[in-house]
Amino acid sequence: MESPVKRSKSAVSRRTFLAGGIAIPLVASGLFPGSSLADPVVRSNLNSTGSGKPDGDSNEEFLTDLQRRCYQYFIETADPSTGFIPDRAAANGSAASDVASSAACGFGLTAHSIAARKGWVARAETLQRTRQLLHSLVHLAEHKSGFVYHFFGCRDGARMLGSEASSIDTALMIAGAMCAQVTFADDHEVIELADQLYRRVDWTWMLGDNDCLHMGWTPEAGMLPYQWDTFSELVILVLLAIGAPNHAIPPRCWQAWNRGRALHFQGESFLSYPPLFVHQYPMAYFDFRRLRSPSGRSYWDNSVRAHHAQIAFMSELSNRNPKNFAHYGADLWGLTSSDSVNGYRDWGGPYEDDRYEPDRGIDGTVVPSAAGGGLAIVPQQSLYTLRHQRDQFADKIYGRYGFVNAYNPATGWIGTDVIGIDTGITLAMADNLESGGVWQAFMAHPAATRALQLAGFTSTA
Repeated sequence: MESPVKRSKSAVSRRTFLAGGIAIPLVASGLFPGSSLADPVVRSNLNSTGSGKPDGDSNEEFLTDLQRRCYQYFIETADPSTGFIPDRAAANGSAASDVASSAACGFGLTAHSIAARKGWVARAETLQRTRQLLHSLVHLAEHKSGFVYHFFGCRDGARMLGSEASSIDTALMIAGAMCAQVTFADDHEVIELADQLYRRVDWTWMLGDNDCLHMGWTPEAGMLPYQWDTFSELVILVLLAIGAPNHAIPPRCWQAWNRGRALHFQGESFLSYPPLFVHQYPMAYFDFRRLRSPSGRSYWDNSVRAHHAQIAFMSELSNRNPKNFAHYGADLWGLTSSDSVNGYRDWGGPYEDDRYEPDRGIDGTVVPSAAGGGLAIVPQQSLYTLRHQRDQFADKIYGRYGFVNAYNPATGWIGTDVIGIDTGITLAMADNLESGGVWQAFMAHPAATRALQLAGFTSTA
């Protein structure tokens, strides 16, 4: 089962932790207090039925079932000898790619941390899986100056698909390792391996003269010319590079990238990039809910507006072009980079204010992970559409590992695969909605608070 190169920005024009020791404190610093649980109003609503059916399961039961299915992906598809997480697998569990993804491995470490805390399997098992995966990432996965390749072999860690040593995928991998360090803070091996994984990255090597990080490096082309120079998922990358325990980039790099692309929703502006995952990956780890940037911006509010804007955008597509998009709306929404009948697409919306023409390639596809990754951001809307999708299409789209990657109700096309990073963001955000667990683990790590302090963030709590 071949894994296509996905989200490889190289192919497009954009796209001890405290000095002297490795001890990990279990609470955040005073400047950035530990995250509280999910909004209590939302939390209380988890016990209600979202389907309107008196015999329907509760939102809480649905979330538990969804999370357990998502975690099954990271258990069943992991390579037994290395623990590496494949980029994708068949939705019915019949096959998995032999190509691992560094970002999927990061979500795998996060998933094992969630499972250990929730007690889904014995803690000893999740600890062993975490050790195995970290050991393989440190000692087997091919890398350049600490930057692990985007894709590598599940069995041997060798670079695959001509992929780049990726800055963003390495950052997502490290975010998962940070969660593992806090969750298994009593295990010396986990602490040592995760420490080594982060410390060996030479972030300054990937930094351009303009203080923006490059997207990657390949043996054939050297440093890729494409940079993280405008709003996107770069938020987590730049912060982890600033807060790094070794080879950190200067705090001024937080101000170096362009914040000029802004759209509007109900009179409020927000930094935009159309696929919703860019508004979700940083939010899964950094708890921005009560933080403000040096300019006063709330990246949490920015993400909330982006989600509401997409729901409105898809509803308007339905109104303007019911022939192709009648199924879009508050009941059925969600576009982010995904599979499609014509291959992998980097789509989303809106693209510009007050423009709805379907010339961006949107064909009616629905991507469940767009709502899955929004569970902690727009919980009512995300829960509603995910339950609606499951209830309407049942096991055609909801199976062994949760939702399929993508499907098109207008044409009947249903993708055959699930993708590790999309399954991972759904699991992480469902956990944040239920308990704030991923936020609590990540924000308790000294590198997270150090990054925010150096970049100039302040707390409103």
